[in-house]
Parts: sequence; structure tokens; C-alpha cells
Amino acid sequence: MTKITTQKKYAQPEVVDCWKNLSREGLQQCEQEMVARYFTAQGCYLDVGCGAGRAVLALSQTGCQVTGIDLSLPMLAAGRSLSAAARLGAANLLALPFADDTFDGVLMFFGALQHIPGQDNRRQAMVEMARVSQPQSRLVLGLDNLAPALLCYFYWLTQKVRSSKRLTPAAPAPEHPNAADTTLWSRETRHVNPLIWHVRGLARSLRWRTWPNLVDLSRRLNLFPDRAERGDVLVAQFSLQTTPGRIYYHIYRAAELIEDAAFAGWQLLGHHSGTELNEDRIYPPAVRGRDKQQFFAFEKGSGTQ
Repeated sequence: MTKITTQKKYAQPEVVDCWKNLSREGLQQCEQEMVARYFTAQGCYLDVGCGAGRAVLALSQTGCQVTGIDLSLPMLAAGRSLSAAARLGAANLLALPFADDTFDGVLMFFGALQHIPGQDNRRQAMVEMARVSQPQSRLVLGLDNLAPALLCYFYWLTQKVRSSKRLTPAAPAPEHPNAADTTLWSRETRHVNPLIWHVRGLARSLRWRTWPNLVDLSRRLNLFPDRAERGDVLVAQFSLQTTPGRIYYHIYRAAELIEDAAFAGWQLLGHHSGTELNEDRIYPPAVRGRDKQQFFAFEKGSGTQ
């Protein structure tokens, strides 16, 4: 499949329509939890890589003042079609068109940062987000890990076995569907057999993780020298269906992101996986870092410029 630019991918009608529909649905539970934990109810925030305005529209309804920026003009047009009052504009993350100390916080869901090639450029984006943020303001990032790793499936399966042993046939049904059984087998929301969903997830994990890991190994061993960095991949699917053309994507390791953020003056407040936030649980660090969605919260140091 041919490599194309990020802007071309996010201008494809199928991709735009997908994210426009998601904007109607609002934030995921894990995203709502991150906002509740790290942002105040009233504030002026910047949504970087806002797409069709999903977070802008959702948070604006709660009383926040949210400005969204994106490079994709079709995405921004889709957002404006949903709300003419939405504050949406075109801007480059490497040179934000805002004065210093403008915002009370910055958020980024679904990893616009991951579309930026080169560590130096990603760090510059972090610096820009710090520049336009007030001291002690928060940065909330949601990154996509593409697919849960095999380690996650093994962990969830062992939790399922332990949970099954604790439950008895006479035990009353929990009031909340995830109250007693919050493991892998209860994760299905698309009304298909859990076993089918489970196998599909494993297959996707092998396809989206094993190959990139082998490529990274070749880079570390210098078997096939190139200018790419560890974690660099090309991905085609950014909507419910795969569309033509693959674009650049960087799969972050948690320690790498924390280091890049520290370079820009951001201090780590919390690291969570999407599943942890959805289920109000805490995973071992190794499992957390391999889950599909990664969430980070940082605070800007008082001396950061």
C-alpha cells in the first residue's frame, strides 16, 4: 500500500465521516475520567489535533472554553457543520499561533503527536504546548498503542480465571455489568461472540505489534540501517474501515514519552491505560504500558518558558 501524507489520509471522505460520527458521540469513558481527574470544571483549554471537534464539542457543553486546532481542513469543516459556534482553526503543532501562557491546559486524544516524524520535532511540539500554557497547568495526552499486546491478553485471562473461581452459581448478579467480571471476556460491546472478539484481538496484536517489534529489533541491531526511529510504523486504518494509503505513526514507549515531556518542562502526574480508567482498576506497569490506549497527565513547571 502506498505511503501518503497525514493530511491526505485525514481528508479522505470515509475517514472524515467516521470522525464526524464519533464527534456526535462525545468522549469515551476513559477520556472523561482523565478530564475529571486532571482538569477543573471551568477553564480555557487547547485541544491539539482536534479532528472533527469531538473533545471540543463535548467539553464545551460542560462549561469549559475549548479551542481546537488541526491541520486537516475537511476535518475542521466537519466539526463546524456540527456546531457553528465551535472554536476550530487550522494550525501547525510545531508553531502554535497563540501567545505565551494563554491556556489553563492542553489536551490531545488519539495522538496527533504520533503523526510527527522525528524525536526532535515531537519534542518541539511538547515545547510549544508548554509555551502556550500557564505555569502549573496540565497536559493530558491520549495515545494509541494500535492493539493490546499478548501480555495484556494473558493478564486479563488469568484475572478471568481467578474471578471465576471466586464466584459461585448462587451469587447474585452484579448491578453494574462490569462490577464483578471486568476482564477480557466482558469487554465486547459490538454484540459478537466473546471468543470471536478475543481471537480477533490476538490476531490484530500479532499483526500490529509483532512486525513493528521485529523491525525495531533490526534497527537496534543495525541489520538494515535506515533513518527511521524505534517505534516508527506505517498504518492504514484511521476509521472503522481501512482506506487507501499508509501514513506515518510513532508507537511511544511510556518511558520515551515521559522523557520527551520532561525535556519540554512537563512533569508527570499520572500514567494510566484506557482499560484501567474504564474499569477503575490498577494494572501492573508492564501490562499498563502494553494496553491499547495510553493516557498521561503532566504539569508544567513554574520555571518553564
